[in-house]
Amino acid sequence: MGIVFRFAVLLSLVAGSLMADSSIDTTSSWNGTTNVPGFGVPNPNIATIGQTISVSTSSVLTSFAFEIGACSAAVNIRGEVYAWDGSKATGPNLFESSGVTTVPAGSQFQLITFNTGGIILPPGNYILFASTSKDQSGAPAASCGWGDILAPGGPGQFIAFEFNGADPTQWTGQAWNSPAGSNSAFQAIFQPAPPPGTPIPGTFPLVVAGLVALGLLGRWRLSGHRFRAAP
Repeated sequence: MGIVFRFAVLLSLVAGSLMADSSIDTTSSWNGTTNVPGFGVPNPNIATIGQTISVSTSSVLTSFAFEIGACSAAVNIRGEVYAWDGSKATGPNLFESSGVTTVPAGSQFQLITFNTGGIILPPGNYILFASTSKDQSGAPAASCGWGDILAPGGPGQFIAFEFNGADPTQWTGQAWNSPAGSNSAFQAIFQPAPPPGTPIPGTFPLVVAGLVALGLLGRWRLSGHRFRAAP
């Protein structure tokens, strides 16, 4: 049992190193009130707004979140991830939330989170954003604030937005606006991409448990015991 236990502990440590975060979180630097106003529906409100990021090594994006609040009415949004060509989103979407997320009316800001299920992002530039564009039909007029840190970020990191109304084709069809020296109050939760053939991070505990169970079963059989069907 000692060998099995030590092997399981070693595997747990390896799994932990593969699952180590290299995440982004600017929310602790935000004052809780500063924001970009006018995110919502209809025009001339900002229909789409997000944050560009740079990824230096292949990583698994498990979720991203933005501080949104001060809404004049409830607003429905979707989370999206695209590659970023320096001025606009490009290519097909790498992630779209499966349904709408409703930000309620009221002055309180909330961290609105989109769980991606774990998508691998190779090195490059990306835009993580939320948009009302696909859900404006029949929606009441609404205007929200987008948590804003008035400070520059790292290379390739800044807020970007569009007055694109109900037309999502403009995400990739025209240059976005980007105020100088601004970053979203946001989180992007990453894990390093596992080596080829390695179980995805969430399966490591099952692997460890399975190896421990196999070790126990082997020792049980070596001691002369056998499993029997219940009478």
